[in-house]
Amino acid sequence: MALLGNIQIFTEGAFGYPGDEEYAVASGTTASIVAGTPVKKALGGAAVAAESTNTPVVATDFWAGIAASTSTETASAAGTVKVTKLDPNLTYLIAPKVAATWDTQAEYDALVGDRVLLDLTSSTWTILAADSATYGCVIMPLNVAKHPGMVRFAIRNGVNYLT
Repeated sequence: MALLGNIQIFTEGAFGYPGDEEYAVASGTTASIVAGTPVKKALGGAAVAAESTNTPVVATDFWAGIAASTSTETASAAGTVKVTKLDPNLTYLIAPKVAATWDTQAEYDALVGDRVLLDLTSSTWTILAADSATYGCVIMPLNVAKHPGMVRFAIRNGVNYLT
């Protein structure tokens, strides 16, 4: 389970906030979904679930979006969760896994454009610095003096369940 607000919206799309969709969450889910958690949906699946660590990979992991609420499922009853839809113009803020990799503007700028993964460790989502053409998050420019200890990223269309 992730802490509230691990992933936050940095900039809204060209037409403002993309809105939330309500999805079903299966009963007995091992990890409830909380706001700020990436939410996955299996192709053809009926329910969403919290994403696992070291994701997303394009054409492998499909996200419905980022949770905007806490899910309501219990051990014996299905529930729901509100999810902010993915939008190609939307960018997010997250803390890095290794702060020293991103702590100067020059270090940060050298990583802009890299395709990376998100990591879930000890209930906290962070972003990794390893680059691969198949990874589903893209590092975006950011002024580290204005946003110390944060990384701005976008989610590639190849991860979006709806595209």
